[in-house]
Amino acid sequence: MTNQPRIPNPETRARLLSSLRQTRLELEEFGLQLEEVIAGLEKQIREQKLRRIEKAKQKLK
Repeated sequence: MTNQPRIPNPETRARLLSSLRQTRLELEEFGLQLEEVIAGLEKQIREQKLRRIEKAKQKLK
């Protein structure tokens, strides 16, 4: 009775490795999608600030 981990057979290793690679690609894709959402939100914030500045300038005139 040893507590050492057993090495899976080659078929299991290949399946697990393929699954890990797929998961890594999915995470990378999700990260890129998240970056797009963040960029869109940052653009909206900039546009809001610009509108506020323009509105404040109109009040001063």
